[in-house]
Amino acid sequence: MIIVHPHLNVIGGSERLTQILLYELDKRNYEVLVLTAARNPEFFPETKNIRFKLFKKAKLPSSDARIQKIIDLFVTLDEALSSFNANVILSMIQEPIYLVLSKIIKPNITTAIYIHFPFEEESTSNNIEQFLKMYRFPSFYEDLYRFVDLKMTNSSYTARVLYKKFGLESNIVYPAIPWEFFEEEPDLNYDPGPTIISVGRFVPHKRLDILIKIFKDKVKPTIPNAKLIIVGTIDVRYKSYYNELKSLAEGVKDIEFIDRPLTPKQLVKLYGESRVYVHLRIGEHFGMAPVEAMSQGVIPVIPLKSGLAELLTHEWNGYMYATDDEAINYIIKVLRMQREEYFKMRKRAYRKALYFNPDRFASDIIGYLGLVK
Repeated sequence: MIIVHPHLNVIGGSERLTQILLYELDKRNYEVLVLTAARNPEFFPETKNIRFKLFKKAKLPSSDARIQKIIDLFVTLDEALSSFNANVILSMIQEPIYLVLSKIIKPNITTAIYIHFPFEEESTSNNIEQFLKMYRFPSFYEDLYRFVDLKMTNSSYTARVLYKKFGLESNIVYPAIPWEFFEEEPDLNYDPGPTIISVGRFVPHKRLDILIKIFKDKVKPTIPNAKLIIVGTIDVRYKSYYNELKSLAEGVKDIEFIDRPLTPKQLVKLYGESRVYVHLRIGEHFGMAPVEAMSQGVIPVIPLKSGLAELLTHEWNGYMYATDDEAINYIIKVLRMQREEYFKMRKRAYRKALYFNPDRFASDIIGYLGLVK
């Protein structure tokens, strides 16, 4: 099998899922060649079964940057498909161009793609060059998806968008979180107190500015001992937004910012000291952080309009809101919940999270790949 992901030197959602899949395949003794432009060897070490090959700079230079990147990919894929005996090539990010080029080189190869969302929501005329440098081609998505043999999506929410916009059906494979979140069962009869946590990049569509205002104006006056923990990484494209968040939080007691990547074990500790996880992004196609939190018994409050809503039964193992006012009510409700009721919901959230383990994720993908001939 060949797996393609262009940037394994950063650790976001798609990189985490690629990491999870690779080393589950390694356990099953699948031989995998991974093609990428860059990798972090600490997170992506080579093993007996897992090898890496960097995109090759072609000796056929072009004055057009996009054409040059496509030539680089063609040469890389040609060498890989010639030297590595693979009958399947899988893109772990929504970039069908890798697969179309593979079909040109080897028409009988099975192509598959894991789609986090059918559109690149963060590409703009100002940052499109950054995407191109990373071998990303957002403008090609809609024209090329139909040439891929197997399309997998991360939620029914994403699958509906893919079908509505392109008329394409897909198989749903819900993501997984790393095994570290399951190593020890949390003490589900422990009450950490009225602490809110939210995890994600510091970017505007995560609406962390709204969360700070909600905490300052609504939660803190009602529950004076409430705390808010915001964990994230700084995106260089949105440094001004991060500065805005810091400014908003100044003078507000009990807000903690953690602006560096954390290991799963570090996150486990933070989740363990939180009662409620709040996710304010509307239209989130999935979102792995709420599942991480649930694995430690944290009760999620998430938007109804999202793939995340497929995780929950409302008022059973979490809460789903349609408006910010509803979100505020549910946050306060969880923070003030009586211990007996809280412990029951805490246990139900934990049990739901167990489904999102790496073994199930890898088995689902292997199963769908086996159906495509």
